Amino acid sequence: MAISRRARQRDGKIIEPMTLANMRENGVGSVVATCAKCRHEGVLDVQQWPADTLVPDVGLRLRCSACGGRDLDTRSNWLEQGQRRMW
Repeated sequence: MAISRRARQRDGKIIEPMTLANMRENGVGSVVATCAKCRHEGVLDVQQWPADTLVPDVGLRLRCSACGGRDLDTRSNWLEQGQRRMW
């Protein structure tokens, strides 16, 4: 069974997810990954990942370091917004 990684509006229409390029334009260079199996959470720097990667799809390429689970939810790490200095 495929895992849906797309948010939907109340009427069922898919909300287009953010790309890493757009996330970077908003001052964020990392994602928070949470394992659905054990709830382990970590922050991953994605500055070197391709710009057209969708934020929710980063989790498709990860494995939980605590339990080995493959079902990871990823979202922008908004806590770093404004903390990163762009020299």
